Amino acid sequence: MNRMFERMSRSMWDDVGSTDYRDTGARLERTDDGYVVLADLPGFEREEIDLQFDDGFLTIRADHDAADDHRTLSRHVHEELRVPDSVDVDAIEASYRNGVLEIRLPVDLDEDDSRRIEIE
Repeated sequence: MNRMFERMSRSMWDDVGSTDYRDTGARLERTDDGYVVLADLPGFEREEIDLQFDDGFLTIRADHDAADDHRTLSRHVHEELRVPDSVDVDAIEASYRNGVLEIRLPVDLDEDDSRRIEIE
């Protein structure tokens, strides 16, 4: 009887997935030449992270899916930060190491473009 209930319980949960929405804890800090953003993204691959800078906003998006025979787990991050000064979009740099995303946003009063940011 117990085995039958265990099997029923497992079969009910076999196709169930889980989605996790998280905050990165991203913080915008002023430096001498611009801003630095640090965001915690443990468990994501570099290719799963998308960065955009447009019209004074830095957008961080990340999606990670993992599946096994019984369930699918999904993690999603979406965070937007307003940068108070104009940024030199051509000089933005980003790196991702040990689950921490670091983005450097140099200030430039002449720039007003947007672009996709590559992660090293």
